[in-house]
Amino acid sequence: MRIIAGLVALAVLMWVEAGNAQTAYSLSVSRHSAVPVLSEGDVEQILTRASRMLQNNSKFPCNVTFTLKGPIRTFASPDTPVVNRRNIKAVHQVDSDLTDVNFHVKLVEQIRYCRPGLPRGLFEGCSYSPPDFRSMILVHPKLHKDLDGQPVSNYPDHLLWPHEFGHLSGLGHRRDQHGREHALMTPCSLVPFSGHPDTDVEINRKECRRLLSGPGAQAAPPFGCQ
Repeated sequence: MRIIAGLVALAVLMWVEAGNAQTAYSLSVSRHSAVPVLSEGDVEQILTRASRMLQNNSKFPCNVTFTLKGPIRTFASPDTPVVNRRNIKAVHQVDSDLTDVNFHVKLVEQIRYCRPGLPRGLFEGCSYSPPDFRSMILVHPKLHKDLDGQPVSNYPDHLLWPHEFGHLSGLGHRRDQHGREHALMTPCSLVPFSGHPDTDVEINRKECRRLLSGPGAQAAPPFGCQ
């Protein structure tokens, strides 16, 4: 019984340590030259709220911290600020020569293509890229639109950014365990989250471990909303 009790205690300890170990990730941010200017303060506000959401999560606190490194850069993709099948690789390659950060964020107007196997449509973010790019392409915080094409003023970018970081860490999509779309890694729109406290966002133990392990893992299989 002592051996069994010891193994159980070790498992509990490992579980606690997985949630309490703190990992900080640095990122660069570049915006397409045709989208609105975004200040470092704007980005830091998103990252601070994202970090607090993970750390104070009521389901499974996960001590991951995101920090901006360097100035907000600008770039121009081969065609337009709209990402499509032809130019997505070039957009992912932006900033890939920066080696002193953990991953890179590129802000664009619209994302019409992300990866093979996903249905056609518009995406709020896309992080499917070769591991050496460690790249997230995101719709600019001021350019989010709903299904009717109307601007969304309170889009939860502080959830979108760690959601895409989860993909960079190898996480796939999943649905909320209780039938609500409150899982951080939901395959559906994050707009409904706007009316709920950040502590309601669902993160499980496996997801926290992946987030703590960081980017570079193999991409998970596609999973649609329907």
